Amino acid sequence: MSSDRLNTGLVIILPGIEGESALNQDIRRGLLNGGCPYAITIYHWGRPVPLAGPLLNQMDILGNRIEGKEIANRIVAYHKSYPDRPVYVIGHSGGGGIAVFAAEAMPKDASLSGVVLLSASISSAYDLTHALSHCRQGILNIYVTSDVGLLIIGTTLAGNVDGIRGPAAGAIGFDRPSSRASPEKAMAYQRLFQMEMTTDDEEGSAHGSTTRHHFITSYVLPWLTAATWPPPEVPGAVSTTPPPLPANNLAAASR
Repeated sequence: MSSDRLNTGLVIILPGIEGESALNQDIRRGLLNGGCPYAITIYHWGRPVPLAGPLLNQMDILGNRIEGKEIANRIVAYHKSYPDRPVYVIGHSGGGGIAVFAAEAMPKDASLSGVVLLSASISSAYDLTHALSHCRQGILNIYVTSDVGLLIIGTTLAGNVDGIRGPAAGAIGFDRPSSRASPEKAMAYQRLFQMEMTTDDEEGSAHGSTTRHHFITSYVLPWLTAATWPPPEVPGAVSTTPPPLPANNLAAASR
């Protein structure tokens, strides 16, 4: 968070319902290892209640909306000091839902550069139209089909951070607009990019596979430094088959 980095841009990392942990610290490490020039902060959202805190954070629908508004306010304040600098929000798990809420809460005449969702706990049917309208480059959703325990069974029982019970977009991707969707929605969804990741991650669970520092360096950072989305010549960005990463393989391209 040095002045030189702040003058270049800002990345806000939103942890999952567990709060700051090795998972989101690994996201930061991947950005730094890849030479990310922007200021990077891990934002603590939710209730710091021992034991029960994670479940409360997952189910606190109103509180989660308020957290999104607070992040939007911070982005607006940053832009007052550093106008026109790029701002990206990266949300993992429950933090992915908060990232979407932050984009939605931006003032009418304000926007951020883009949102990156990693194994996000937000319902697959959630309407992203409003959030996408505040993201100049769009929303990148990286989902993990093998994340069944937490993002299909868990979110069906306890609900996603938006309060809807059922499979999360972090496991099956967001639904695409139907042929009967409004022109506004159809146009907004042109800025939604989705990539499916399959994993036999020996380092940990499928849920944490999208936070591995080598994955962040190779597959996420290029989106944050590209002038437009999808980035040219980035593995998996359009229709290419990316090279395998240790314990990870990004299988399907943006669609």
